[in-house]
Amino acid sequence: MKKTLLMIVAVCFAAVAFAQTTPSTTTATPPAKTPEEKAQMKDMRKDIRAYDNEKAAAKKEIKKGDMAAAKADITAAKADKADIKADRKELKSEGVKHPEKTAIKQVKKADEADVKADLKDIKADKTAEKADVKDGNTAGAATEKAELKADKKDLKKDVREAKRDGIKHPIRRA
Repeated sequence: MKKTLLMIVAVCFAAVAFAQTTPSTTTATPPAKTPEEKAQMKDMRKDIRAYDNEKAAAKKEIKKGDMAAAKADITAAKADKADIKADRKELKSEGVKHPEKTAIKQVKKADEADVKADLKDIKADKTAEKADVKDGNTAGAATEKAELKADKKDLKKDVREAKRDGIKHPIRRA
């Protein structure tokens, strides 16, 4: 009898212990970024893009065989990398966690947005061209075709930049 009574009491205490909840310690809103932090992150994003562009230009020059231009691009890339390190150090001192990774993600997100916008423009131009052809408006169809060609050119440029910034399949992701 004692054992069952003690067992029932123990089960009740265990149930009460598991039923308790603890208050959440996380804040509901993230801390607001100062304009200085925003400006520094923008500078870091520009440095990251410049670094990627310089590396790509150096690879292109090496393929052509122009080593002098490639060395100039490599030294420019090294200078950009030093700027990135300085920005990272400064932002970390201000309390920003993983500033370089955050900036890289922001660059990729902006590239994806550019590709999505270009795809949307292409789709709109195609439908407008079809509508103009259906209505018999050849002049409107010709202008839509020219706009479509320009949008495709912009898409190619944005895809090239997105690939340079590390997005593997920018059109599929869009």
